[in-house]
Amino acid sequence: MPTLASIVVSGVLSLVDYQAAMYLWRIHKFDFSVWMTAFLGTLFLGVELGLGIAVGLSLLLVIFESAYPHTVELGRLPGTSEYRNIKQYKGAERYDGIVAVRIDSPLYFANTQTLRDKVFKYYDRAQKKLESNEYASSNKVKFIILELSAVSHIDTAALHVLEEMIEQLSLSCVTLCLSNPNRQVMKRLVMSGVAEQLGKDNIFVCVQDAVASCLKAMDELESQQLSEDSAVTENFPLTLKEELNVEEEHLYVANDYS
Repeated sequence: MPTLASIVVSGVLSLVDYQAAMYLWRIHKFDFSVWMTAFLGTLFLGVELGLGIAVGLSLLLVIFESAYPHTVELGRLPGTSEYRNIKQYKGAERYDGIVAVRIDSPLYFANTQTLRDKVFKYYDRAQKKLESNEYASSNKVKFIILELSAVSHIDTAALHVLEEMIEQLSLSCVTLCLSNPNRQVMKRLVMSGVAEQLGKDNIFVCVQDAVASCLKAMDELESQQLSEDSAVTENFPLTLKEELNVEEEHLYVANDYS
């Protein structure tokens, strides 16, 4: 028995890859936990059960990453037309009134609600920042740009969520724009009617084109409002102060006559 036990222990020790374990611990803690689960489960529960638990954890990780897609808010690198993650590039520039968001995963029924909540979180945060900044060129978010270059496909559930987002944002006078959807995604957008609801003028090749169009629209809207305000001022009969001055003049004239 001691001889057989020594053979088993010696064989098991040769199966443990210490270097791989240290590598996983240093690079990715979750992979290390899956490795340890497979090791301990196989050692104490048996080969099938231990490997089954490890495979189950891996599947849970895949489901979690699919249900919570990676999204980032984009900003322009100074002096370029490239837009990158504002958390990674602290000097990236953003424009008042415009929120650009990149989606880094396919859109389907499992992650559409999470995506919608993230986009509105970026919108609310940008809106609060504009309201607190008295020097901002715009006091309201008017455009949201979704960068879709990493979206390989989109299903009907995601299309319905996009329709709801367009309707909800339009109530707040916010325009949704799409950037760089691939051929398959664009085909689904056209067939479902989302492209028509969105407006083909709001679908762009790249983020730079989308931002340039949004800035032009904001400038035109601001110029129109200024012209309307000036027209109202010119046509308005008298301000309250002017009316009081006129009344005082008439009062002086009446006193002189009396």
